[in-house]
Amino acid sequence: MQKFNRRTLLRDSSLAGASLLLPQTAHGRREPRSVRTISIFHTTDLHGHIRPTQTYGGIANVGGLARCAAQIRKWRKSNPHSLLVDIGDVYQGTAVGWMTRGRLMIDLFNKLQYDAWVLGNHEFDWGPEVVLDAVSRSTMPVLTGNLKIEGKQAGTLDDPAHPLSRIAPHTVKTVGGFRIGLIGLTTPGLPYWLRPELLMGYEVTDPVATLRASLRYLREEAKVDAVVVCGHMGLREVDDFANPVRALLELEGGPDVYLAGHTHRDHPSQFENKTLYTQADYFGIHCGRVDLSFDLESRRIVEKRAQSILMDERIPEDPLVLEAASEDLKDADAYLSGEIGELKVELSGKRESPGMPSSLQALISSAAIHAARKEGIQADGVFHGTFGGGNLQPGKKTIGDAWEILPYDNRLLVLNLNREELVGVINESMEAGGDRALFGFEVKLAKAEAPKGETGKRRFVRGLRLLGESTPRSPDHRYSIVFNSYDAQSGGKKLMRLRALAQNPECRPRLLQPNSRQSLVDFFADHGSVTAEAIAPRRVSPEDEE
Repeated sequence: MQKFNRRTLLRDSSLAGASLLLPQTAHGRREPRSVRTISIFHTTDLHGHIRPTQTYGGIANVGGLARCAAQIRKWRKSNPHSLLVDIGDVYQGTAVGWMTRGRLMIDLFNKLQYDAWVLGNHEFDWGPEVVLDAVSRSTMPVLTGNLKIEGKQAGTLDDPAHPLSRIAPHTVKTVGGFRIGLIGLTTPGLPYWLRPELLMGYEVTDPVATLRASLRYLREEAKVDAVVVCGHMGLREVDDFANPVRALLELEGGPDVYLAGHTHRDHPSQFENKTLYTQADYFGIHCGRVDLSFDLESRRIVEKRAQSILMDERIPEDPLVLEAASEDLKDADAYLSGEIGELKVELSGKRESPGMPSSLQALISSAAIHAARKEGIQADGVFHGTFGGGNLQPGKKTIGDAWEILPYDNRLLVLNLNREELVGVINESMEAGGDRALFGFEVKLAKAEAPKGETGKRRFVRGLRLLGESTPRSPDHRYSIVFNSYDAQSGGKKLMRLRALAQNPECRPRLLQPNSRQSLVDFFADHGSVTAEAIAPRRVSPEDEE
């Protein structure tokens, strides 16, 4: 994970604007002409963060919607000709977001008078009912054009009273006398992270085709003065399955501005094929601003400028946001402080050797096995990773600790795999990278030379044995293995073999009731005290539970 420090954040944010001025001819004296600047303020990937938080690099007391709101109010006073948009992943990621199922964040957007927002991939983490409620509560358009809803492209639902008819590919806002077209797109990676039941009724479509159609409509029929794309996708050196931004910006007659999200980067400003590209980080750590200056006579853009501002202690938290959120924030704090049990041993996210689970993975895996057992399933093993590792100290543990260990709301999925299939999954995972490991088994690895043109060595499984198994099982024997649902959907196209197995009826896929974090909470609550023995891999018979 990329590391940031405070100096880097400051250098790359408020001081790093960029602009494009149209060339001026110098043929004789011309009458002075006036310009008008339209400002577009933007947030992205808030993930339910209202109060200040910290960066992935450990810089504390930055970000949060409350600080962004204060900065936006200041900007609005300096230029009333403005728009405010969010680029997606609005509410998932904090306890207050989870407890209010997104209600609080959408209500705050309404109070702050956002003009539009985009559906990000994490909007679907809690299922279609939560998406429906969020869209229904929104007083502003929800812009996500590359989405089919109940089989129909966004914006084409027959019933205008249907709440999901608010999801539209584009909208036109008249600001300061100029018509600004806003286009919304989401990442096409949804099906590679989210289980089908979470996307029920929704299907992501090609963002390039959607953008081409919206550009044509806005320029030729709506006659807008500028086009701004709000895309829950971020620019990379090379486009990938989830972020085809370069393909979007290579379209002939592309947008004037692209406001980015999803990749959690502070990207103040750059030009790509005459499109001004900008991204405002994550968790509200930066707040973004674009200024479009128009010639009042020709109605053409004469300057495009973008910047992002670090939301640190210089920016006060907006009192109206804090007041509106106060009760929900208190409830969330009380929830997080609730004790779940005691840990008797220090746990580490560091693995002693490749292929061997860390002690922190042993805790996560033991909780998953416990959850399966409560639903009548005798799981043989768990294939899971950690989110950042680190150490977990002994002592009383709270729900907040469970959130720190497992910040995402992934479900648990049981698959029944034979030895060949299980070995294939492990090999695929080692090639993809990460810290996933198989708990409950002895895994012996070997090294192979890298293919021609590559350096280093690759590891692969040369031996696999269920712990406590005295005699080898037949090759056709199927082991019951617990995975998290994100990995089972491919982990972002990294585990395609596992994705295929999760869709194979012969593997008898079964979702458990709790998500991985709730299984950890239940594990502590049911055990009271969690010892080293409690998380040691072992074969447990039903009699042991009685």
